[in-house]
Amino acid sequence: MGKVFVLREPRKGNREWNFYALREAARLKRWFDGVYYSPRLHRLLAVFRPTPGTHVNVLVFEEIGESILADAYRMECPKGCNRCCVIHSGAFILDVEVRMLPDEVKSVVLRQPRETIITPGGKVRVYRLDTEAMGRCIFFDVESGECKLEVYGKHLKPVVCLLTYCTVFASKDNRLFLKSGYKELRSGGVLIYYREVNEKQWKRMVDRMGLVWKKYRKVVRSQRVGTEALR
Repeated sequence: MGKVFVLREPRKGNREWNFYALREAARLKRWFDGVYYSPRLHRLLAVFRPTPGTHVNVLVFEEIGESILADAYRMECPKGCNRCCVIHSGAFILDVEVRMLPDEVKSVVLRQPRETIITPGGKVRVYRLDTEAMGRCIFFDVESGECKLEVYGKHLKPVVCLLTYCTVFASKDNRLFLKSGYKELRSGGVLIYYREVNEKQWKRMVDRMGLVWKKYRKVVRSQRVGTEALR
């Protein structure tokens, strides 16, 4: 059985270090297993399971025991929600990730606004993807509600998209859970409370969260009709 590594927590106020850590995580995207909330550690864990012999930067990753995940909740991103992609997405992609993209996708990214950040590991070029109206990601398909990059493989999605969750939806032992509350701890970390739900309750929450996307889609459709009427 291979080793389990988690990305170390971001350093508050240290943007340069955090982008360095993200770039190192992007190099291991194909071995990304998911994001888990550990009630034992009171923190979210971005879990990677690299094959033996894979180089892992121990400055930004830490090895954990498999037992820590035994009682952890796995964060889920159910189809139909899409809230994170539609408004104020904050989506971006790193230069090391752009190199992995097919040429037709790469050319789209290279036309986006970008900045260069000097990190402890050298320069990192960051391309913004949240340039559509209201901060929508350029790769979010408004009609289908899907990420256009997923057809090429989930590992080609930006690492920030793989690691960022609203923590509303979770699963454990093939059971479904919804967040019912949280509490920040003085000692650091956070307590997240989950309640088990059935599929009907789960879908109801997905529909509720998806209202933002559906309203956005309605506006886009009306604008499209208006544009066509002027032609």
